[in-house]
Amino acid sequence: MAHSAIRFSTLFAAVLAAGAMPARGATKPVLSVCADPNNLPYSNEQRQGFENRIAALVARDMQAELSYFWFAEHRSFFRRTVLDRLCDVVVSVPAGLPILATTKPFFTSSYVAVTRRADPHHFVSFDDAWLREARIGLQLVGAEGATTPPATALARRGINRHITWLPMWDEDKVRNPQGRIIDAVADGKIDVAFVWGPFAGYFARPYGAALRIEPITADPGAPEQSFVFAMAMGVRKDDLALRDRLQIAIDRHAAEIAAILRDDGVPTVPLAPVRPLPVTASPTH
Repeated sequence: MAHSAIRFSTLFAAVLAAGAMPARGATKPVLSVCADPNNLPYSNEQRQGFENRIAALVARDMQAELSYFWFAEHRSFFRRTVLDRLCDVVVSVPAGLPILATTKPFFTSSYVAVTRRADPHHFVSFDDAWLREARIGLQLVGAEGATTPPATALARRGINRHITWLPMWDEDKVRNPQGRIIDAVADGKIDVAFVWGPFAGYFARPYGAALRIEPITADPGAPEQSFVFAMAMGVRKDDLALRDRLQIAIDRHAAEIAAILRDDGVPTVPLAPVRPLPVTASPTH
Protein backbone atom coordinates (compact mmCIF):
# COMPACT_ATOMS: atom_id res chain seq x y z
CA MET A 1 0.00 0.00 0.00
CA ALA A 2 1.43 3.38 -0.60
CA HIS A 3 2.40 4.10 2.76
CA SER A 4 4.27 5.30 5.48
CA ALA A 5 3.43 6.00 8.98
CA ILE A 6 1.89 5.98 12.37
CA ARG A 7 0.96 8.56 15.40
CA PHE A 8 0.86 10.68 18.91
CA SER A 9 0.22 13.42 21.73
CA THR A 10 2.02 15.02 24.68
CA LEU A 11 5.76 15.23 24.95
CA PHE A 12 7.78 14.35 28.02
CA ALA A 13 10.15 17.25 28.55
CA ALA A 14 13.00 14.84 29.17
CA VAL A 15 13.09 11.33 27.76
CA LEU A 16 15.56 8.84 29.19
CA ALA A 17 17.23 6.48 26.79
CA ALA A 18 14.79 3.59 26.64
CA GLY A 19 17.60 1.13 26.06
CA ALA A 20 19.24 1.79 29.40
CA MET A 21 18.26 0.10 32.64
CA PRO A 22 17.98 2.46 35.62
CA ALA A 23 20.50 2.26 38.44
CA ARG A 24 19.17 1.32 41.84
CA GLY A 25 17.02 4.22 43.05
CA ALA A 26 17.19 6.05 39.71
CA THR A 27 14.22 7.31 37.71
CA LYS A 28 12.42 4.58 35.78
CA PRO A 29 13.29 4.65 32.04
CA VAL A 30 10.61 5.67 29.55
CA LEU A 31 9.57 3.79 26.43
CA SER A 32 8.20 6.60 24.27
CA VAL A 33 5.93 5.28 21.51
CA CYS A 34 4.84 7.12 18.36
CA ALA A 35 1.21 6.29 17.58
CA ASP A 36 -1.94 7.43 15.79
CA PRO A 37 -4.78 8.46 18.15
CA ASN A 38 -7.52 7.16 15.80
CA ASN A 39 -6.23 4.20 13.80
CA LEU A 40 -7.81 0.97 14.98
CA PRO A 41 -6.96 -1.85 14.96
CA TYR A 42 -3.45 -0.42 15.34
CA SER A 43 -3.85 2.23 18.03
CA ASN A 44 -6.06 4.88 19.59
CA GLU A 45 -5.93 7.28 22.52
CA GLN A 46 -7.91 4.82 24.64
CA ARG A 47 -5.05 2.31 24.07
CA GLN A 48 -7.42 -0.29 22.59
CA GLY A 49 -5.34 -1.25 19.55
CA PHE A 50 -2.99 -4.19 19.12
CA GLU A 51 -0.02 -1.82 18.97
CA ASN A 52 -1.07 -0.38 22.34
CA ARG A 53 -1.25 -3.82 23.94
CA ILE A 54 2.02 -4.97 22.42
CA ALA A 55 3.73 -1.75 23.57
CA ALA A 56 2.44 -2.32 27.12
CA LEU A 57 3.75 -5.89 27.06
CA VAL A 58 7.19 -4.81 25.84
CA ALA A 59 7.42 -1.91 28.31
CA ARG A 60 6.71 -4.26 31.22
CA ASP A 61 9.42 -6.60 30.02
CA MET A 62 11.88 -3.69 29.82
CA GLN A 63 10.79 -2.38 33.25
CA ALA A 64 10.05 0.93 31.58
CA GLU A 65 7.28 3.48 31.89
CA LEU A 66 5.17 3.62 28.73
CA SER A 67 4.43 7.05 27.23
CA TYR A 68 2.88 8.13 23.93
CA PHE A 69 3.37 10.91 21.43
CA TRP A 70 0.12 10.96 19.44
CA PHE A 71 0.15 12.10 15.83
CA ALA A 72 -2.06 11.30 12.82
CA GLU A 73 -0.44 8.76 10.53
CA HIS A 74 -1.40 10.52 7.31
CA ARG A 75 0.41 13.76 8.17
CA SER A 76 4.10 13.05 7.43
CA PHE A 77 4.06 10.67 10.37
CA PHE A 78 7.61 9.37 10.55
CA ARG A 79 9.26 12.73 9.87
CA ARG A 80 7.17 14.54 12.47
CA THR A 81 7.39 11.91 15.20
CA VAL A 82 10.27 9.47 15.55
CA LEU A 83 12.68 11.25 13.17
CA ASP A 84 12.01 14.55 14.95
CA ARG A 85 12.88 12.78 18.25
CA LEU A 86 9.46 13.43 19.74
CA CYS A 87 9.17 9.71 20.50
CA ASP A 88 11.44 6.71 20.07
CA VAL A 89 9.66 3.65 18.63
CA VAL A 90 6.93 2.87 16.13
CA VAL A 91 5.41 -0.48 17.05
CA SER A 92 4.74 -1.81 13.55
CA VAL A 93 6.42 -0.72 10.33
CA PRO A 94 7.43 -2.65 7.21
CA ALA A 95 10.56 -4.62 8.07
CA GLY A 96 13.59 -3.14 6.38
CA LEU A 97 11.98 0.30 5.97
CA PRO A 98 15.01 2.31 4.77
CA ILE A 99 14.50 5.39 6.96
CA LEU A 100 14.49 3.41 10.24
CA ALA A 101 16.36 0.62 11.97
CA THR A 102 13.94 -2.28 12.42
CA THR A 103 13.73 -5.39 14.55
CA LYS A 104 13.12 -8.78 13.05
CA PRO A 105 9.52 -9.14 11.81
CA PHE A 106 6.99 -10.18 14.44
CA PHE A 107 4.07 -10.71 12.07
CA THR A 108 3.38 -10.87 8.35
CA SER A 109 0.09 -9.95 6.72
CA SER A 110 -1.20 -9.37 3.20
CA TYR A 111 -3.75 -7.47 1.24
CA VAL A 112 -7.07 -9.29 1.10
CA ALA A 113 -10.27 -9.40 -0.91
CA VAL A 114 -13.47 -8.98 1.13
CA THR A 115 -16.75 -10.24 -0.36
CA ARG A 116 -20.17 -11.30 0.92
CA ARG A 117 -20.32 -15.02 1.57
CA ALA A 118 -23.84 -15.20 0.13
CA ASP A 119 -22.66 -13.94 -3.26
CA PRO A 120 -21.84 -16.56 -5.91
CA HIS A 121 -18.45 -15.10 -6.82
CA HIS A 122 -15.30 -15.00 -4.74
CA PHE A 123 -11.81 -13.79 -5.43
CA VAL A 124 -9.24 -16.11 -7.01
CA SER A 125 -7.08 -13.63 -8.92
CA PHE A 126 -7.24 -10.22 -10.55
CA ASP A 127 -8.01 -12.06 -13.81
CA ASP A 128 -11.43 -13.18 -12.48
CA ALA A 129 -13.96 -12.30 -15.20
CA TRP A 130 -16.58 -11.08 -12.70
CA LEU A 131 -14.31 -8.23 -11.58
CA ARG A 132 -14.91 -6.35 -14.85
CA GLU A 133 -18.54 -5.70 -13.89
CA ALA A 134 -18.17 -5.76 -10.10
CA ARG A 135 -18.54 -2.70 -7.89
CA ILE A 136 -15.06 -2.49 -6.41
CA GLY A 137 -13.96 -0.63 -3.29
CA LEU A 138 -10.43 0.72 -2.89
CA GLN A 139 -8.96 2.90 -0.15
CA LEU A 140 -7.27 6.23 -0.70
CA VAL A 141 -4.08 6.11 1.35
CA GLY A 142 -2.32 9.10 2.84
CA ALA A 143 -2.87 12.76 2.13
CA GLU A 144 -2.01 12.27 -1.55
CA GLY A 145 -4.16 9.16 -2.04
CA ALA A 146 -1.24 6.90 -2.86
CA THR A 147 -1.73 3.81 -4.98
CA THR A 148 -2.12 0.41 -3.31
CA PRO A 149 -0.92 -2.86 -4.87
CA PRO A 150 -4.52 -4.01 -5.64
CA ALA A 151 -5.25 -0.67 -7.35
CA THR A 152 -2.13 -1.13 -9.48
CA ALA A 153 -3.15 -4.69 -10.40
CA LEU A 154 -6.63 -3.57 -11.46
CA ALA A 155 -5.31 -0.61 -13.46
CA ARG A 156 -2.88 -2.90 -15.27
CA ARG A 157 -5.92 -4.82 -16.56
CA GLY A 158 -7.96 -1.75 -17.41
CA ILE A 159 -10.50 -2.49 -14.68
CA ASN A 160 -11.60 1.00 -13.69
CA ARG A 161 -15.27 1.47 -14.59
CA HIS A 162 -17.01 0.67 -11.30
CA ILE A 163 -14.53 1.68 -8.61
CA THR A 164 -15.52 3.49 -5.43
CA TRP A 165 -12.66 5.24 -3.65
CA LEU A 166 -13.03 5.53 0.12
CA PRO A 167 -10.63 7.73 2.11
CA MET A 168 -8.89 5.99 4.99
CA TRP A 169 -8.90 9.18 7.08
CA ASP A 170 -11.40 11.87 7.90
CA GLU A 171 -11.70 14.72 10.36
CA ASP A 172 -10.25 13.82 13.73
CA LYS A 173 -13.72 13.64 15.32
CA VAL A 174 -14.84 10.85 12.94
CA ARG A 175 -14.31 7.48 14.62
CA ASN A 176 -12.83 4.52 12.73
CA PRO A 177 -13.07 5.84 9.15
CA GLN A 178 -10.82 2.94 8.08
CA GLY A 179 -13.76 0.55 8.54
CA ARG A 180 -16.17 2.24 6.14
CA ILE A 181 -15.00 0.15 3.19
CA ILE A 182 -15.90 -3.06 5.04
CA ASP A 183 -19.32 -1.65 5.98
CA ALA A 184 -19.89 -0.89 2.28
CA VAL A 185 -19.38 -4.55 1.36
CA ALA A 186 -21.67 -5.77 4.14
CA ASP A 187 -24.37 -3.23 3.21
CA GLY A 188 -24.30 -4.24 -0.46
CA LYS A 189 -23.01 -0.89 -1.72
CA ILE A 190 -19.95 -2.56 -3.27
CA ASP A 191 -19.27 -6.18 -4.25
CA VAL A 192 -15.63 -6.53 -3.25
CA ALA A 193 -13.14 -4.49 -1.26
CA PHE A 194 -9.38 -4.78 -1.61
CA VAL A 195 -7.94 -3.87 1.78
CA TRP A 196 -4.78 -4.25 3.88
CA GLY A 197 -5.38 -7.38 5.99
CA PRO A 198 -5.34 -5.95 9.55
CA PHE A 199 -8.06 -3.41 8.69
CA ALA A 200 -10.18 -6.04 6.96
CA GLY A 201 -9.91 -8.62 9.72
CA TYR A 202 -10.72 -6.17 12.50
CA PHE A 203 -13.66 -4.37 10.91
CA ALA A 204 -15.18 -7.54 9.43
CA ARG A 205 -15.45 -9.21 12.86
CA PRO A 206 -18.88 -7.74 13.75
CA TYR A 207 -20.31 -9.28 10.57
CA GLY A 208 -19.19 -12.79 11.48
CA ALA A 209 -19.73 -15.39 8.75
CA ALA A 210 -21.53 -12.92 6.46
CA LEU A 211 -18.21 -11.77 4.96
CA ARG A 212 -15.44 -13.73 3.29
CA ILE A 213 -11.80 -12.64 3.56
CA GLU A 214 -9.33 -14.09 1.08
CA PRO A 215 -5.59 -13.31 1.17
CA ILE A 216 -3.83 -11.96 -1.90
CA THR A 217 -0.26 -13.21 -1.96
CA ALA A 218 0.75 -12.58 -5.59
CA ASP A 219 -0.31 -11.30 -8.99
CA PRO A 220 0.69 -13.70 -11.80
CA GLY A 221 0.66 -10.74 -14.18
CA ALA A 222 3.28 -8.89 -12.15
CA PRO A 223 5.36 -11.25 -10.00
CA GLU A 224 7.52 -8.35 -8.84
CA GLN A 225 4.55 -6.68 -7.09
CA SER A 226 4.38 -7.28 -3.32
CA PHE A 227 1.06 -7.94 -1.59
CA VAL A 228 2.60 -9.55 1.53
CA PHE A 229 4.56 -7.48 4.04
CA ALA A 230 6.55 -8.46 7.11
CA MET A 231 6.07 -6.02 10.00
CA ALA A 232 8.62 -5.07 12.66
CA MET A 233 9.28 -2.40 15.27
CA GLY A 234 11.14 0.68 14.06
CA VAL A 235 13.53 3.12 15.78
CA ARG A 236 15.98 5.78 14.61
CA LYS A 237 19.13 4.45 13.00
CA ASP A 238 21.25 5.90 15.81
CA ASP A 239 19.22 4.02 18.45
CA LEU A 240 20.37 0.45 17.86
CA ALA A 241 20.62 -0.28 21.59
CA LEU A 242 16.88 0.33 21.91
CA ARG A 243 16.19 -1.80 18.85
CA ASP A 244 18.13 -4.69 20.36
CA ARG A 245 16.32 -4.42 23.71
CA LEU A 246 13.00 -4.41 21.88
CA GLN A 247 14.06 -7.53 20.00
CA ILE A 248 14.80 -9.34 23.27
CA ALA A 249 11.33 -8.43 24.57
CA ILE A 250 9.65 -9.49 21.31
CA ASP A 251 11.42 -12.85 21.41
CA ARG A 252 10.44 -13.45 25.03
CA HIS A 253 6.78 -12.72 24.38
CA ALA A 254 6.26 -14.07 20.85
CA ALA A 255 3.33 -16.27 21.87
CA GLU A 256 1.55 -13.42 23.69
CA ILE A 257 2.07 -11.07 20.75
CA ALA A 258 0.61 -13.67 18.38
CA ALA A 259 -2.42 -14.00 20.68
CA ILE A 260 -2.95 -10.22 20.69
CA LEU A 261 -2.93 -10.14 16.89
CA ARG A 262 -5.30 -13.12 16.74
CA ASP A 263 -7.72 -11.45 19.18
CA ASP A 264 -7.98 -8.43 16.88
CA GLY A 265 -8.63 -10.57 13.82
CA VAL A 266 -5.34 -9.71 12.12
CA PRO A 267 -4.93 -12.22 9.25
CA THR A 268 -1.36 -13.50 9.10
CA VAL A 269 0.50 -15.40 6.41
CA PRO A 270 3.87 -17.20 6.45
CA LEU A 271 6.81 -14.86 6.93
CA ALA A 272 7.70 -13.00 3.77
CA PRO A 273 11.29 -12.29 2.73
CA VAL A 274 12.24 -8.72 3.58
CA ARG A 275 12.72 -6.73 0.38
CA PRO A 276 13.34 -3.03 -0.27
CA LEU A 277 10.02 -1.20 -0.30
CA PRO A 278 8.97 1.23 -3.02
CA VAL A 279 7.06 4.22 -1.64
CA THR A 280 3.80 3.00 -3.16
CA ALA A 281 4.03 -0.55 -1.84
CA SER A 282 4.40 -0.63 1.93
CA PRO A 283 1.23 -0.98 4.00
CA THR A 284 -0.13 1.90 5.99
CA HIS A 285 -1.49 1.71 9.42
